[in-house]
Amino acid sequence: MTDLILDNIYLILLLPLWIFLIIMSARFFAVYVNNRIIYSLTLLSSLLGALLCSVSLVRLNNVIEQTFPFIKINNFTLECGLHIDKLSLIIALVLFLVSFFVQLFSVSYMKDEPKKYRFFAYLNMFNFSMAGLLFSPNLFQMYFFWELVGVMSYLLIGFNYKNKEKSEASRRVFLINRVGDTALIGAIIFSSYIMFSYGGNLTFATLSFEDMNAISTILSAYTSTPLYYIICILFITGAAVKSAQFPFYTWLQDAMEAKLPVSALLHSATMVVAGAYLLIRLVPVFTLEEPLMYIISGLGILTALICSILASIETHPKKVLAYSTSANLGLIFLAVGVLNIKAALIFLIAHAFIKSMLFLSLDKNENYVNYVTFLLGGLSLSGLIFAGVVAKEFLFVSIQNNILLSVLYCIVAFMTAFYIMRISLVMIRDKNLVNRIDIFEYIPIAFLFLLNIIFYFFIREKVSYKVAEPFWAALAGWAAVYFLHTKNLLTRFSQTPKLLEKFYNNVLTKIYDIISNAANFIDTKILADYRPLIWFAKFDVKLINLIETNIMNKSVTLTADCAKKFSEWGGKLQSRNVQNYNAYAFMIITIVLCLVIIAYTVMINQMS
Repeated sequence: MTDLILDNIYLILLLPLWIFLIIMSARFFAVYVNNRIIYSLTLLSSLLGALLCSVSLVRLNNVIEQTFPFIKINNFTLECGLHIDKLSLIIALVLFLVSFFVQLFSVSYMKDEPKKYRFFAYLNMFNFSMAGLLFSPNLFQMYFFWELVGVMSYLLIGFNYKNKEKSEASRRVFLINRVGDTALIGAIIFSSYIMFSYGGNLTFATLSFEDMNAISTILSAYTSTPLYYIICILFITGAAVKSAQFPFYTWLQDAMEAKLPVSALLHSATMVVAGAYLLIRLVPVFTLEEPLMYIISGLGILTALICSILASIETHPKKVLAYSTSANLGLIFLAVGVLNIKAALIFLIAHAFIKSMLFLSLDKNENYVNYVTFLLGGLSLSGLIFAGVVAKEFLFVSIQNNILLSVLYCIVAFMTAFYIMRISLVMIRDKNLVNRIDIFEYIPIAFLFLLNIIFYFFIREKVSYKVAEPFWAALAGWAAVYFLHTKNLLTRFSQTPKLLEKFYNNVLTKIYDIISNAANFIDTKILADYRPLIWFAKFDVKLINLIETNIMNKSVTLTADCAKKFSEWGGKLQSRNVQNYNAYAFMIITIVLCLVIIAYTVMINQMS
């Protein structure tokens, strides 16, 4: 049975796609589909995906590569299919687990929402997109699903497209992500061209992950150092935008306009993780130049620091968690930068379970049970209990010999605890909690918290770590918030760091204005009045006009005149006289026979 599952592992991709097609086609052709059927099919696709990933993860011994030719040009063949290894299965398992509980939560959350069938169809298509990205055998296929993930996130964020704010937010998210997509496709094209020209093996031009070690060596050997750095920076930029890293983290705030289940899904183990996953796949490329690893780790710790500061001065719970997501993804970038891939995976999994639980706890019907769950999730995110402790302390082991990184890491740990505790106090102060609880919405939250605990007990025996400075820094953060709250200083304190946010925004705004004004000046004052350019533009217009009037138009007119003449001659020939028709036929046959005889004679003479 296990071999049967491994041989049919492609079902992980086909199930959510098939459910999406069933839901959408049923509505498109006006076929009645019961909501319970939609819910059941959606939940079943995620549950079966999780089961397939878990069984395959246990039984997988070697990498599974199932590909087929997609584009073939002479000797060059671009293949598509599946590349299954431990890394992709682990992240896919987290994806389907989180998706299952988010979808289960959505059944109750979306019960009064019109067009909810479309919402669940999008969730299935989103799972298909993410699974396709994770199981891509090469960078070209990954880019296709990379774009598809962006499209589906745009549709999910702008689900209520009639709401202007939500529609604009989804559009801003989509446009900002185009920056990263452009950088990524540029890096892919450059790398593929170099492999095609100098690789010696055309399969390298497809940039397959199985050959990434050889590809990185060839890429470094046949490119100058500046060009190699440019290609790698483009890859890092694409990953940074998708994972909402500095300075591209603003799109994650716009994504908060989405429904609560969508926010939980995007921020946990799906869209934002794609950038970190890309970096992990391309580690062989980055490790050939040590400064690139410094760039990745520096970008990660800088994002974690800035976003932690911004989260500390924000009062809206969803926006606080959005900044927190960027900050924690920054720590995952840091783990990749110091080549502790195991720490990056542990942090990714722990963050997925914790952050999805925190988002779902921000239900529209606030109650004491959800509030307690949010506090427990906050303690874990701070690194004080359960999976959060292992994630943060195990990463700290890799950087504790670097004083600067250790200090910044402890500051981030302090501020993480600070903003989580602070927003907890804001929630209980500004909202009236009730005793009633929707059991159907709380079950997914409880199971996500249970996964947090299970993962803690599963992983703590497999890695070596000890409670160190980050734990005490987080504890100090909770204590600082409580002290400020008892002295009624918390509200006053939260206004002081606004200066940093204003300074940051003003600086970026002025830089953007300078670049825009410079581009406008070059366009209007230089290029617009540059006579050779104007002459060349006019020449193109005149040449095109000449071709159109004297060649294209006249050729069309000549064709029409010829057709008209032929029709007139044909009309004259159609005299309805059988004798005339016989004469015409005799003349044509005679001409054809003469031509054949002449051609035959010429051929005989040439052969002799």
